[in-house]
Amino acid sequence: MNLELRQLFRHWTYQLFAPGTLLRKKYEAFKQLLEMDRNCLKRIAELEELYYGTVSADWNRVTMLTRALSADVEALTQQLMRMRPGHYLDLPDYRRKIEFYVAMQTEPPEFDFAPPYSMTLADAHLTPELVGHKATRLSSIAEVEDLPVPGGFVITTNAFHYFIEYNELRPQIETLLSKVTLDSPGFVMDIAEEIQRIILDASVPPAVEQEYRDHALALASSRGGMVQLAVRSSAVGEDTEASFAGQYDSVLNVSLSDLSDAYKKVLASKYSAKAISYRVRYGMPDMQTPMAALVLEMIDARASGVLYTRDPAVPEKDILQVYSIEGMARPLVDGSSSPEIITLDHNDPSTVLFHERGGGAPQVISGDVPVDEISLTEDHARTLGGWGVLLENAFGAPQDIEWCMDRWGSLFLIQCRPLQSSHTKQSVPQALPDVPHPAIAEGVPASAGIGIGTVYRPSSTVALDTVPQGAVLVADTLSPNFASVMENLAAVVTDTGSSASHFASVAREFGLPVVVNAKFATRILKDGETVTVNGEDGRVYSGSIQELEQYATQSKTAPSSPFHARLNRVMKYVSPLHLTDPEAEDFSPAGCRTMHDIVRFCHETAVTEMFNLVNKSQRGLSGGKLLQSGLPLVLRIIDLGGGLTPQALHEREVTACHFASDSLNALWEGLNHPDIQWDGSLLAFDWEEFDRVSAGVMSLKSKTLSSYILVGHEYMHALIRFGYHFAVIDSMVTQHPDSNYINFRFMGGGADISQRRLRLSFVDKVLSDAGFSVHITGELLEASLQRGAQPQMELNLTLLGTLLGKTRLMDMVLTGDDQVQELVDSFMDSI
Repeated sequence: MNLELRQLFRHWTYQLFAPGTLLRKKYEAFKQLLEMDRNCLKRIAELEELYYGTVSADWNRVTMLTRALSADVEALTQQLMRMRPGHYLDLPDYRRKIEFYVAMQTEPPEFDFAPPYSMTLADAHLTPELVGHKATRLSSIAEVEDLPVPGGFVITTNAFHYFIEYNELRPQIETLLSKVTLDSPGFVMDIAEEIQRIILDASVPPAVEQEYRDHALALASSRGGMVQLAVRSSAVGEDTEASFAGQYDSVLNVSLSDLSDAYKKVLASKYSAKAISYRVRYGMPDMQTPMAALVLEMIDARASGVLYTRDPAVPEKDILQVYSIEGMARPLVDGSSSPEIITLDHNDPSTVLFHERGGGAPQVISGDVPVDEISLTEDHARTLGGWGVLLENAFGAPQDIEWCMDRWGSLFLIQCRPLQSSHTKQSVPQALPDVPHPAIAEGVPASAGIGIGTVYRPSSTVALDTVPQGAVLVADTLSPNFASVMENLAAVVTDTGSSASHFASVAREFGLPVVVNAKFATRILKDGETVTVNGEDGRVYSGSIQELEQYATQSKTAPSSPFHARLNRVMKYVSPLHLTDPEAEDFSPAGCRTMHDIVRFCHETAVTEMFNLVNKSQRGLSGGKLLQSGLPLVLRIIDLGGGLTPQALHEREVTACHFASDSLNALWEGLNHPDIQWDGSLLAFDWEEFDRVSAGVMSLKSKTLSSYILVGHEYMHALIRFGYHFAVIDSMVTQHPDSNYINFRFMGGGADISQRRLRLSFVDKVLSDAGFSVHITGELLEASLQRGAQPQMELNLTLLGTLLGKTRLMDMVLTGDDQVQELVDSFMDSI
């Protein structure tokens, strides 16, 4: 027997033999439904904040929220079906259909764990999805242009997926990443450290280790049995439009025995704080950037550096720039060293135009410069320039190329990616207005744009967690770690560094103004002072320069974020609300198109179910306790749980002192308003029913003629009978405003139709003034008040109690509209 049939059978059993229990079961389901409703609306609001807000988050946060939303919506529909078994049977099918469309957009794909786990660099360009862009480009350089690259091999993305699966790390990583938002850099660092720890503590699968060790041994054999290795990142998406420059780690001088540890360090670097922040800022999900590792023969470098086939600051100029330092390039790319720069004619790379030494002023190369005073000769620069033009033509765009030269003067290319130019990200005109103020600091522009903010000088990279919003970061060097706080930065100024550093590349991607080689900027620029940074010419001004304010960088987010494009597809099935009118024909499960529609349908339908809780048969009310009060009102109370005090449990009759519900106390306070004139000799009960069934012989306190209140700790359903008219109040009043409502129905009377309508007009005006939404159909008035704070809702229950007492015989005396308005004014003044 399926769930729906079991619920229906249980419902019929209760209905026949324990109708009072059925009411309580329905109330319990309703309470749980309202809790699920709050949860669902909270999840939807969190997803909308990700979509419309300004704080960037990891895609796993979307996945976790939609999973939680789906679970809550399923629980919501189940509670509605518990309230009325046998109905809404098609609702789960429509819910599952919408959930399927959401899951299609949010859930990660099936990952491939199968071999190959390693392949030669020569074959890497044939399978870019397995080796990442860095390895693909390097393989292509050797294959297409026959340019020199080190020997090596690649550990594939399939190996990465198998590593994660083998160690069962995916759930932990997804949970940790789901907490990432870029408004708290320190918290991101904590999450990154935890993910990196579990990766470094994990084991490389034996099948993966065996494959890459075989390739390493083959490489060593080709070099006479001895080789030192460099293990570099080659993630999918790296070295493309999203460069990931400096965000991942390379491990150098690795022996064969240390290869597995170095491999894990490269995998762990995928989850460094700076790499996570960069990827999230670019809007790329973690699953779209699996990590491959490029393992190259280590070059004993005499010199190394970067070649830009265009000037990144002025890409339209016909020049190439070769950046060079002695030894390994790390001090150059991490911004800690200022390089020599050799500028070549792009149209004729054999022509050297300028030679800039160590950040000094550019000067024309003279023929008598001693070779031992420079890290790179003119001939080597010309060779690199020629290769740069070849690669720019081959790949159809300006290139950012890393190179090195060994101890014997042989040049090697070790990386090639698209050159990032900040002018493609900026709306700053080429000709800025003149600034009639002296600059307080000057340097070399590394990323164009205008930045205005307050100076912040971090004492260390740890202090980056305290970088305030809109800061101009002033530091000794241009650290790649600055990428983790880019959300907060207006500009960066450093004493040293160059436009060839990794952070300069990242800054150009996101349009963040950067000035390097500003000499004594850390001494000149004081913490907290406002400055204007001109990334176009390298000048820094005191204060906010009015002439440049309109050009200040407004946004540093990726221009077309995959995150928002994908989230847009998700939100189509989550957020829009199509079911706006509960009276419309399409207000049904079939009319639901989104998660929000399901939530609205369940909430509105559940409230309607509770509003119609008691009918004329009044099944389930036999357990009601008779209320003893000073009012001429036959009223029975059923406690659904928490509505009456424990002392009332074994009492057959109760008084107002037994009320535990704040809602019931509020209603009772209104019924006892001092301005209500009760006639103690005439009981208020259902005279119409009495005339129909009793012929005058039924007891005036019969259960059939009584008024009833079903009450829980937060819920109240009251059916109040006054002579020939009745009123129904159905309310939920909690500390959660989104769950709160009051529904009211009023009908009948003993006077003629015109007088009854005048009374309805009176009630309409009073309730409308109180904020209720009122609808009148014939002699039926229906009103509702939704999602108010608890004190407001309780005051309105008191208002309804007063209104019922004041209007019970009003229809007998009303004669016209003017009188109605006078009574409304008088009533509102009295409460």
